[in-house]
Amino acid sequence: MTDPSALYEKKKIAYIEAARQQKKRLRLSSGIRLGVFAALGFCSYLALNGQPLYGIGVIVLLAIFAYLVSRHQDLKYEAARLKELIALNQTETEVLQGIFSELEDGAQFLQPGHPYHDDLDLFGPNSFYQYLNRSGLPAGRVLLARWLSSNDFKGIERKQEAIQELAPRVDWRQNYTATARMIQTPVAPDVLTSWFSAYTRTLPSWADFLPTFFSIGSLSIGVLFILQILPLGVLIGVFFAGLLISLPFAKRIGTLAQATGKMQDTFSQYRRLVHQIEGETFQAPSLIDAQKALAGAGPPVSEVLRKFSRIIGALDQRNNLLVALFGNAFFLWDIRQARAVEAWIDSYGSAVAGWFEALARFDAYNSLANYGFNHPTYTYPEIQGGVPGFIKTRGLAHPLLFETPVTNDFEVAQGHFMVITGANMAGKSTFLRAVGLSIVTANMGLPVRATQMSYTPVPLITSMRTSDSLSRHESYFFAELKRLKTIVDHLQEQPYFVVLDEILKGTNSKDKAQGSQEFLERLLKLKATGLIATHDLSLCDVADRIPEVQNFFFDADIREGELHFDYRMKPGVCSNMNASFLLRKLGVVEDESAD
Repeated sequence: MTDPSALYEKKKIAYIEAARQQKKRLRLSSGIRLGVFAALGFCSYLALNGQPLYGIGVIVLLAIFAYLVSRHQDLKYEAARLKELIALNQTETEVLQGIFSELEDGAQFLQPGHPYHDDLDLFGPNSFYQYLNRSGLPAGRVLLARWLSSNDFKGIERKQEAIQELAPRVDWRQNYTATARMIQTPVAPDVLTSWFSAYTRTLPSWADFLPTFFSIGSLSIGVLFILQILPLGVLIGVFFAGLLISLPFAKRIGTLAQATGKMQDTFSQYRRLVHQIEGETFQAPSLIDAQKALAGAGPPVSEVLRKFSRIIGALDQRNNLLVALFGNAFFLWDIRQARAVEAWIDSYGSAVAGWFEALARFDAYNSLANYGFNHPTYTYPEIQGGVPGFIKTRGLAHPLLFETPVTNDFEVAQGHFMVITGANMAGKSTFLRAVGLSIVTANMGLPVRATQMSYTPVPLITSMRTSDSLSRHESYFFAELKRLKTIVDHLQEQPYFVVLDEILKGTNSKDKAQGSQEFLERLLKLKATGLIATHDLSLCDVADRIPEVQNFFFDADIREGELHFDYRMKPGVCSNMNASFLLRKLGVVEDESAD
C-alpha cells in the first residue's frame, strides 16, 4: 500500500530539483538570445553599410532568434508548470496533516434550505469541500460542489470505477491540475459557449465561393499585366472593385474579429488539457463517456482547436495595413477569413459547450480520485438492492477528525430509527455528521472512513442546526417547524435517510416531548429511516411500543472530579448527564458539595 505522504514528499523534492535545473536553462536561453541579438545587430549594420553578403546572415539570424524566442516561452511555461507541481505536492502534504484552512472553502455554494448543507459543514471554513477540492478550473469547482449537493444516488458503481481508476494515476492527475491552474484567459468558458450558441451567420452565401474566384481573377489579371497584355487601368479597376466589395462588410467582420480574437488565447490554453485527455486510455465507463465528448468522427479536438487558432490568426491580419489594403483589394481577405471562421462555427460551435463540460468533469473527478488516493485505508461501500434506507457500517469515523478517532459500528434496517441519547460533548453530533457525510460521499462514489460499509443507496435530509430569521420575522421555533415540514414533504415523494439532532428545542419540555414522539411516529409511517439524537429521555419510550425504534447512547463518566468520554455508542438509554457538573466545574453555579 502506497504511503501518500511519503510519495508527495518524494515528488516535491524531485520537482524542486527539476525547477532548479529549469532556471539554469532559462538563464542559458536568455544569454544565447542576447548573443544572437547582438550578432543580428552587427550583421545588420554591415549589410546597411555596403556589405550585402551580411544580409544573408541577417536572414539566418532572424530565423534563429525567432526560434529562440519561441523556445524561451516554452521554457518559461515549463518552469511555471514545475512551480505548480511543487505547490500541489506541498498542499497534499499539509492537508494530510490537517492543514487546509488556506484553501478555497466554497462558501459561495451554500444553499439556504438545502436538505443537508448547513448541518454537515459541507462548505465554508474548515468544511469538507475545502478538504476535498483540488480543482484547477472554475467550472470544475462548480461541478464538484454540484455533485456534493445533488443527493444523486444513481450509478454509484460507475462513479466508484472512475475514482478507483484515476486514483493511482498521480502523475497524470497532477499534470492535468497544474495545467488547468495555469490557464488565464480573457474570456470565461461560459461566456464563450453562450456566444457560440447565440451566433448567427452574417455573411451572404456567395461569400463561400466569391473570394476564391476573385483571387484567381486577380492573379490572372496581374500576370497578364506583367506580360503587358493588359493595361494598368484594368489592374487598378480590380483593386478598387475588391475594396468596394469588402467595404460593406467591414463593420460586421470587425465585430467578428474582435470577438474571436479574445477566443484565440482561450482555446490555445485549453487545448493543452484536451491533448492530455486525448492521449490517455481509460477503462471506466464514466471516463470513457467524458473522453468521447472530446472526440468525434472528424479529427481530434486538439487539432480542431489548433485549426481555429490559425483561422483566427489569419483574420487578425486585417489589422496589418498592407493586408487590409492589398489583401482585400485583390483577394477579398476579410471576407475569405471571416467566412472560414463562420464555417468553423457551423461545424463545431454547438460542440464547444460539451468540450468544456468534459474538461470540467475530468477536473472534478481529479478531486475525487485525489481523495481516494489520499485515504487508502478507507472503504468503497458495497451497494445492496432493495428499498433505500438500509445501512451497515463497521469502524465508522468522521473524515475530518485528524487525531486517531474512536470508531463506531452501526446498523439500521430500512424503515427503522435509532434514538440516541447521551451527555453533552459525548460524541452524539459528531456521530450524526459522520453518518450523514458517509451517505453523501458514498452516493458520490467516494470511499468512506470505515472498515466496512454496505447500504441501499438513499438520498439524505437533515435537521441539526436551525436558526431564526429577523429579516423574515421568523422565530426559532417557527423556522424549525418549517424545516420539519420540509422533511415530511420530501418523504411523501420518495424514501430518505433522515438525521435529526434535538428537534423542537424552541418549546417547553412537555410540549417538546409530545411533539417529538408524534413526529417520530409520523416519520415511521412514511417509511423513513434514520437517526435522532436527543436529551429528552421520554423519546426513548417510543422503543417500548414500536419495534422499529431502537435506543442507543453515548456515555460520560466523572472520575476524580473530571469528565471522561469513551465516544462509543452503546445500546440502551443514557443515565449520566453532565450539564450540572459542568456548571459547577466552571463556577457558573455554586458547588454545594464543597461547603
